[in-house]
Amino acid sequence: MGMAKENPRSTPTRRGLLIGGAAALGVAAFGAEPAWAGTRAPVSGGGVLGRRLYDVVRAFSRWPTHRTGSGPEKATLDWFESELRRRGATTSQWEYSFPHYEWTAQVRVGGRLVDTVPLYYEGVGSVRSDAPFVRPVTITDTHGDANVLAAVKQAKAENASLAVLPVFNAIQGYPTYDGLVADNRDPAAVTTGVPTLFIPGRLADQAQRGVQARIDAHVVNDRSHDIIGWFGKPVSDPIIVTTPLSGWFTCAAERGSGIAVALELAADLARTHPVFVLGNSGHELNNYGVRAYLQDAFDLQPRAVIHIGASIAAGATDPASGRFELASSRVVASNPPISSVPGLATAVQAGRFGPTPTFPGEGAVWHQRLGSSVPLLSFAGQFPQFHTPDDRPGVTTTPALLDTAYRSVHSATLALIGA
Repeated sequence: MGMAKENPRSTPTRRGLLIGGAAALGVAAFGAEPAWAGTRAPVSGGGVLGRRLYDVVRAFSRWPTHRTGSGPEKATLDWFESELRRRGATTSQWEYSFPHYEWTAQVRVGGRLVDTVPLYYEGVGSVRSDAPFVRPVTITDTHGDANVLAAVKQAKAENASLAVLPVFNAIQGYPTYDGLVADNRDPAAVTTGVPTLFIPGRLADQAQRGVQARIDAHVVNDRSHDIIGWFGKPVSDPIIVTTPLSGWFTCAAERGSGIAVALELAADLARTHPVFVLGNSGHELNNYGVRAYLQDAFDLQPRAVIHIGASIAAGATDPASGRFELASSRVVASNPPISSVPGLATAVQAGRFGPTPTFPGEGAVWHQRLGSSVPLLSFAGQFPQFHTPDDRPGVTTTPALLDTAYRSVHSATLALIGA
């Protein structure tokens, strides 16, 4: 099959990924790995609203990866801009530079090529090893997990030239995911210098009996951009709707459901309010795109900010009932507090969002920039297939879940702005 690699210029198809184009996408997908045991059969259903939102998720999910600086990400940004225009917005692009981790890699377990993705920025250079450091790791936080960092520090302490970590994804209340998982990374993070590759956790026992791996990685200066949309005449105090656009794999529920909800919400609010939309790239790089924009270009005094983050309509099978429903590991934070806004608690409860005092994801970046003077509503969350190749339309979200999530977010937004 050749080596897996990240190619910033190619825009491969899903067929190319599965049959032979994995070398252009940064994940080896050889078709031999079984699906996670917790993956359910795809379903559809839902009303008119849910199906409309689901069509957006499917359109976004046509690209099997959405990594910042890649060909698929560029195509995604163009698509999102066209979706804004189709709904009546005027659009522009705001460009920024970032350090792009480019890599090729190959891992064999038991002589067989397996799926892999690196821990970005951890190490660079050309390294081959028939005896890399191997340690199974259970990830509980896919934004710089402490268990991952402990493992690579141990690899450094043992003078390893290369680390291979079989990874599991543990989300409270659900079975542990044992396929390939990616971990978000800040390009400015302190590193050990040991190149590190993730492989599916289900291979842990085999991997500890023998692995052959190699990686060629380097960091180059690259450029990406955020997408800006205006519904109505630009003003200094619009309602802002913001959502991330990039991610590791297909990201149907993680990213696509939020994009669908954000587009629908912005167009709806624009009937009565000027609306500014920011679609930001660089999410998996510690929210790089939104941090750059807020630092260098933001000059508005918004009436309110609605952050539509990860997993807005992500579903999971309840272990007790066996029902597929909105994942319980989805949260919402608000300024002012949820309890102080009439109708807000009821609205978020309808979407099964759990209130949290800490702003999640990009919400924390916005809160730091805005302070306590601007109303801010921030939704995000996780689910078992978060940051994995199994996050696909119909498997991790459905029209019915999208319908419920949207109505909840819409009602919550109206409560916050007092409409």
